[in-house]
Amino acid sequence: MQMVKIHIPKQVNSAAGVLEISRRGRIVYIPNDVFVVPEPALKVLSDMNVTYLELGRGGFDYAEKTLRDALAAHA
Repeated sequence: MQMVKIHIPKQVNSAAGVLEISRRGRIVYIPNDVFVVPEPALKVLSDMNVTYLELGRGGFDYAEKTLRDALAAHA
């Protein structure tokens, strides 16, 4: 399954969108409103009119690497 790194800017319905995709699968939060989500989550966000900016794609190892990099940057 493809994992997608996205940025969700603060907007009225962004919290509801994040809550809905978290109900449907695993998501990874990275500081500054960046998330790594399964590809099907993008349709859920689009259906809810939540805008996002795609930052990258990869497999599950991509999600792990993104999380490691974010943690190392704050160490």
